[in-house]
Amino acid sequence: MSIGFRPVNTHRGHLRSWRPNRALSAAAAAVALLLAAVLGIGWIASERAIHPAICHYEKGLADFPNLHPYEVSFQSRTHTRIASWFFPGPRRATVLLSHGYGDNQIQMLPYADFLVRQGFSVLTYDMRNRGRSSGDAVTLGALEGPDILSAVDYLMTRPDVDPNRIGAMGLSLGASATILAAASDSRIKAVLDDSGFSDAPAAIRGSFEHFIGLPSFPFAPLTVSIMRLRTGIDVNRIRPADVIARISPRPLLIVHCMDDKVVPPDNSERNFAAAKEPKQFWRIPSGGHVNGLKAAGREYELRVAQFFAESLR
Repeated sequence: MSIGFRPVNTHRGHLRSWRPNRALSAAAAAVALLLAAVLGIGWIASERAIHPAICHYEKGLADFPNLHPYEVSFQSRTHTRIASWFFPGPRRATVLLSHGYGDNQIQMLPYADFLVRQGFSVLTYDMRNRGRSSGDAVTLGALEGPDILSAVDYLMTRPDVDPNRIGAMGLSLGASATILAAASDSRIKAVLDDSGFSDAPAAIRGSFEHFIGLPSFPFAPLTVSIMRLRTGIDVNRIRPADVIARISPRPLLIVHCMDDKVVPPDNSERNFAAAKEPKQFWRIPSGGHVNGLKAAGREYELRVAQFFAESLR
């Protein structure tokens, strides 16, 4: 009798152990798929962060007849070849213009136009991995800051530039990189920050929520980690707000449109709070990201030109 029952008991035992094992396998597969999806999103986000899409513009150099550039290039401290335009003006006071994230120096032509009309010389350039410049990746300010200092190195070699009258202005990433550069080099005598971020991790968090529609956690920290693996850059250390106080006693003007959803105005609030005198904050009531010139028009031109005229006497 006992021999006859053994196969039945053994079979039931296999059924009891097999069912939970199948459930565990299904759960493990689901977790693996979820992890792969999260990693995939992080990888795609890192790719978009360091290799943003190429920008196209409605207007080009031919649309600004007042601008007569010298086409130049220089080797940066980061061993990157930087393509640049120098626009001579009647004054030897010079303003270095840095474009925004994903853009190139064509974005800065309207700014160069009104500054040259106000008598300044202007230098624009393509950031690394943008336009005609070399470079493997955009680094959210880590290497863009040294590239700005390389542009100052170049300006110091020009006999038509007064080395004691060099100012710098940037939009978005260009503004944040300008803060980082000026904080470490007093040759930049005045700084205008238009819509710069206060810290790169916050900018990445905001991008996930605004552009992708995904929660910043866990995707933003994961993206930062993947970017570090791919570029060797620790994005967590890119924090203009931590160094902006070093610009003092040189003058600082911060400009931000209050309707900016890309880099929210609280970034400039943090930068302004951390900065030391002399400092100004112009809050433009309307307009989106880096839209101050369009929103404020002639007032924008006059305020920016006046700031540099007073700062670079």
